[in-house]
Amino acid sequence: MVGASPVIGGGGKGEAMGKEMENLINEFEAADMLGLKVATLRRWRWAATGVPWVKVGGTTVRYSPEAVRAFIRAGTVDPEDVRQCPSK
Repeated sequence: MVGASPVIGGGGKGEAMGKEMENLINEFEAADMLGLKVATLRRWRWAATGVPWVKVGGTTVRYSPEAVRAFIRAGTVDPEDVRQCPSK
């Protein structure tokens, strides 16, 4: 999934937005969840690929834990799918 980066902040801050912001994690936490280096996430953002991210206030980057989990699920390979070979 290409990293969409909506910008949050600047306008009026509603209670729902505040709760949503509380659930976001920073790039170090996201990298830890994925077992990657922060530099990898930064490179992915530069290339507009990888885990979707959120820009807060125009410069701060955060990730939704659910987006990280969805990215992991999307990359999960089922061995049964791999073993399916055309029979000769």
